[in-house]
Amino acid sequence: MSLPLIINGNKDFAKKISYPTDIKAIIATSLHQGAQIILDPVNQIKAIYLNPNDASFSALKLIEIALLHRPATPVFLIDSENELSHEDQKRFFEQFQVRGFFSSQESLPEILEKSSNINNFITPEFSSRENKLSHYPGYIAVPILDFLHTAHYNFDIFIEGENQRLSLFATEGSPVDIEYLSHAIEKSRWFYINEECIKAIHEKIKKTKAEMSESTSFPISWKTAETLYKAKTLLNGIHHNALSDSIVNNTHEILGDLFHLVSQLQSNQNSEKLSRFIEQSHDCDRNIACVTLSILMCKALKFEKNAIVEILGLASLFQDISLMNSPFENLKKTDAYYLKHPIMSAELLAQATSIPEVTLQVIRQHHERKDRTGFPGKIGGMQLHPMAEILSLINAFIDDQPQSLSEENEIYRHYSDRIVVAFKQIQFKVKKETPSICTKSREAA
Repeated sequence: MSLPLIINGNKDFAKKISYPTDIKAIIATSLHQGAQIILDPVNQIKAIYLNPNDASFSALKLIEIALLHRPATPVFLIDSENELSHEDQKRFFEQFQVRGFFSSQESLPEILEKSSNINNFITPEFSSRENKLSHYPGYIAVPILDFLHTAHYNFDIFIEGENQRLSLFATEGSPVDIEYLSHAIEKSRWFYINEECIKAIHEKIKKTKAEMSESTSFPISWKTAETLYKAKTLLNGIHHNALSDSIVNNTHEILGDLFHLVSQLQSNQNSEKLSRFIEQSHDCDRNIACVTLSILMCKALKFEKNAIVEILGLASLFQDISLMNSPFENLKKTDAYYLKHPIMSAELLAQATSIPEVTLQVIRQHHERKDRTGFPGKIGGMQLHPMAEILSLINAFIDDQPQSLSEENEIYRHYSDRIVVAFKQIQFKVKKETPSICTKSREAA
């Protein structure tokens, strides 16, 4: 049986999927899970509904996968933040073959009602979907079954004749005629699409990804999800691959995206969205949370952008590189290996990359304190780099998770007044929306 696929990782929307038993659908709780369902040819999917506000996978990449593997399956977007302008909606209609948009206020039955108007014609002889490699160079083979659930053809469609030659069956944009398809099924199980059409879509998506990082009109929640997914993918790459200047260059790009994103959230003066982004950065990865808070701290202290990205941004991402490659599990803060990890992380980076010495200094000192009570060298006073002190305070809050004002003050007393005041300013802005800006404990790799 062919069913609509609902992909939504939003917590509020998740409550809505406790729908009545008479509504049938495939439910995926993340974009990553949704991508796996789309790639499995056994699953018969009538339509795809997805919420892009999910950092588990790239929504634009998922749309690209759907176009490649199920080019005739209608795709609808659920704009849970209601941020997409009419102009951007038009762009998605034209470039990505997206069929429509829904808001989070619409109920699941209302959203799925669109599916009820999609054709659902399956013959007994043609009830399963399977993949096939095209025997024709320059074309991809798509099961005719896919086209039974769409109103119009996305691309020019070709069909295999008796002489094993392709001939035009339908042009892009023409309506799907079920009776016409039923005759086509008797002769072939496959339609064929020119690969150049798919490549054109890939290029459009690539262009939109580039525009998205710079555009202020693109939905901030979508941009947040895409940026955090890129950052998480980068960290996974760092974890599994040897360090190199190439990885550092990719890191610079991610840090630039994060800086622009934080700047945009601040300029909007929306503490709720800023709080949500900080929470999402924690859910993404501990070091991404450090980067986010470091950027906010540096902006509060009026440091230059280049200094933020080149020094503190890199230090925040690479500070625990030695723990990622640690042979030990469940490290405690008192273990000798853990106490040495700032120096070991700096040494690993110095051997494999050309990261500036000042960044390595911040990494070596990212657990030191102004009053010389930190580790590994009990460095403080004028010897402690200001950016290392910022990172040390952020790490202390994330590690200790203070639950009261007295516990917070116990952390503050180890740091200089200027750094503490800046951190309190950030807390004041976001604490109205979230109980604590540092909710995740350290996870040793």
